[in-house]
This record gives sequence, C-alpha cells and structure tokens, in this order.
Amino acid sequence: MVERQSALQAEGQKVIDDGSAPALEAGIQYDSKCITTFNKHIYDLIEEEAKRWPADLIVIGTHGRRGLSRLFLGSVAEALARISSKPLLLIRGA
Repeated sequence: MVERQSALQAEGQKVIDDGSAPALEAGIQYDSKCITTFNKHIYDLIEEEAKRWPADLIVIGTHGRRGLSRLFLGSVAEALARISSKPLLLIRGA
C-alpha cells in the first residue's frame, strides 16, 4: 500500500510539474499541492486544502462528460462546485 501511494504521489507531482510549465513561463504566480488518499472524496480534500491556503481561485480540469457517463462516473469538479468556499475556474479537456 505504501509503495502504491508513493507511486501515485510521484506521478501526480509529475503531472502538476508538467502542467505548471506554461504558468511559470508566463510569470503567473500560483501554488499547487499533490494530495493522495484512499479514505476521503477528493473534492472534500480539495476544499479542505483551499480553506488552508490564501488562494483567490481554484482551477480544476473537467472531462466535460454529459448524460449517462457523467451520472455513472460522477464529477469531482461538479461536487467541488457545490461545496467550494472559493471561486472555481473549470478547464474543460479536449
């Protein structure tokens, strides 16, 4: 279990680092954190972290699924939009 969580943490950090490159190049100030857990919903964890940070905005990606696929798969972005104490910017995937 520890190895799996370490692998997930490393891969998640790589995704953040790769995705942050354009913001760094543009001189945009941002902060990020990779969170891995198996005992809570990710949208609850994002909200908890957002309350701790002095962030003005939460940026989150979405697959843009509709209809039955969204119903069965759920949506972290949608759930976060319902509970977020901060404004959200949803980035729809291609």
